[in-house]
Amino acid sequence: MYQWWLWAHIVFVAGFLLSHGTSAAMGFRLRQETSPDAIRGLAQLSKATTNFTYGFLLLILVSGIAMGIQNNWWRFGWIWVALVVLIIAVGAMNALSRPYHNVRVGVGLPGRRGNEKREPASSEQLAQLVARANPWPISLVGAAAIVILIWLMVLKPF
Repeated sequence: MYQWWLWAHIVFVAGFLLSHGTSAAMGFRLRQETSPDAIRGLAQLSKATTNFTYGFLLLILVSGIAMGIQNNWWRFGWIWVALVVLIIAVGAMNALSRPYHNVRVGVGLPGRRGNEKREPASSEQLAQLVARANPWPISLVGAAAIVILIWLMVLKPF
């Protein structure tokens, strides 16, 4: 049964990376766009994948917990550290994503909570919102978390 959980876990990670990669690509492309319509399209595309991203994240967590129970790994430190790294990464990336939510609201789309929709910002205001959205910090946090999590899960160092 463990092999099936492992297979599922890897498939869920692949799904997560594919769906979340859309938001990452949007973050890097966004600063090159000047057209409000193009910015809106990128923001819509990123928002459209959000439910898939969080769905896969939940499935990753469930399958990881199941494997931990099945192999009695909860007595080892590496699995607890992996869980903490995941929680910290999700929290940090959510905090760092605020400028992107502001861009969504700036183009007239619902923001983080879905109820912040309002009239689109002017071109100048939108340009300011886009300029505040730096993809590097959030991408580095995500990449570091992935590298640490893979290290912990493959090598199980402690």
